[in-house]
Amino acid sequence: MSAVFATMEENARTLLHAFQAGEDAAVQRAYEHLPQVKYGSLEEARDFPLSLRDAQTIIAREHGVKSWGELKLPFKLQMADYGEALGQFISLVYAGDADGVDALLVAEPRLRDTLDDPHFHFGSTAVIIAKHNLALVETLLKHGADINARSQWWAGDFSVLEGASARAAQQLIERGAIVTAHAAAEQGWLDWLDDAYASDRSIIHARGGDGKTPLHYATDPAVMDWLLERGADLEARDIDHASTPLQWQLGAGNHSAAQALAERGAQVDLFAAITLGELDLAQQALALHPQAIRARINQAGYELVPQADGSHQYVYAFEAAGMSPFQVALECERDTIFDWLLEQASPKTRLLAHCARGDADSARRIADASPGLVGSLPEADQRQLIHAAWTGNEAVVALMAALGFDLHIRDDDKMTPLHSAAFHGFAGVIAALLAADAAPPLDWLNGYGGTPLTTALYGRQHSWRDAGDFPAAIKLLIDAGSEVRAQWLATGDDEIDALLRSAL
Repeated sequence: MSAVFATMEENARTLLHAFQAGEDAAVQRAYEHLPQVKYGSLEEARDFPLSLRDAQTIIAREHGVKSWGELKLPFKLQMADYGEALGQFISLVYAGDADGVDALLVAEPRLRDTLDDPHFHFGSTAVIIAKHNLALVETLLKHGADINARSQWWAGDFSVLEGASARAAQQLIERGAIVTAHAAAEQGWLDWLDDAYASDRSIIHARGGDGKTPLHYATDPAVMDWLLERGADLEARDIDHASTPLQWQLGAGNHSAAQALAERGAQVDLFAAITLGELDLAQQALALHPQAIRARINQAGYELVPQADGSHQYVYAFEAAGMSPFQVALECERDTIFDWLLEQASPKTRLLAHCARGDADSARRIADASPGLVGSLPEADQRQLIHAAWTGNEAVVALMAALGFDLHIRDDDKMTPLHSAAFHGFAGVIAALLAADAAPPLDWLNGYGGTPLTTALYGRQHSWRDAGDFPAAIKLLIDAGSEVRAQWLATGDDEIDALLRSAL
């Protein structure tokens, strides 16, 4: 490893010692860059039990990457110089092409030295990516990959068995994969857990991928009971997403497992109660935390659903950040809970709820009764327009635009409502926004450097929603005056290429 990286390793140790000594500069660096503390107060950061791994994460974040492994890898690559072969290898692994990987590794044997490096998403190794493709796993192992090489992720490393299907897990074990407490909890292997616990009681609280505990993985009530009887923490939060076991299960769509955890005493936040459709639990949650009625997923203000570096698990459950309890009730079709929440809400909150439902008459009555109300709404409330655009709700977008919501509001990624609609190709939403805006933000850049038009071009490849009409969306943005550049051609879509050429 290079002398430069050796210096970084020493810098991490120096930072650790300075933090432990209470030096203000070291505490400030942790507060600015360490995900586990940056959402709290500076004074709270002082009491954090910083480890060397945490200090390494701070150094990595200061260099613009998420994890130490991500920072370390380029130094190795500079010394090895794998050239274009490495990119080919990564593409073939993602494509699941066992024959292609085999041929490449025969032709480029030097790639064998990097088989266990974190070239893939979330610092994963090739074997972890291939876990459900037995032919590809065997090809990688034949060329020297280590089936037990873990990912390199700042919040907690994954093993190959985490997230594996029961069949894949058995096949991987037959090929040498070592069972972990997390995999055993996930698969329901109580005999293995009994044996492991007899020699190491710390497995109950061990942190795996994303910093999850074994209880985060357990879907079988028998495994939950086994863990809880030995001291597992129902309210333990993983490190990356700051989510409890119950919240993880809801994020994964495992409502029965979440219900089982609730029956065993897990705290049920308002969003969880709504998702489960339990009015009595919603009433209890709101009574304990009255401010939750104005909570937003992955935003400050509701301690049971906090902000997190990797976003709270509910963001993944609903494919959107910033959702309100009312929006979750609508998403889950919990009309009874929605109506009950309306009875508890202030006029300002009711206005937002009526907008979310698309109830124009009710929303306008409240707005007309308080002419300055919409303009006085804080940023978190104005962002509800972004959510409506992101989810393709044309009627809600048109209503909120007519009521005077901020058409140029941005989210944490600097996405305006127009960017958000463009990413998914929601032409109707784009039309509504353009019609309501005398000066649309056509040249504004989001946090990734994209205008609404380039965001649409990117979204054509990467959007996961299927209701968009990208040619129509792109035409609207071009007709509105968006800049078009020749280097964007060709896109691989003849219709879109024709639109772009016509604007050059």
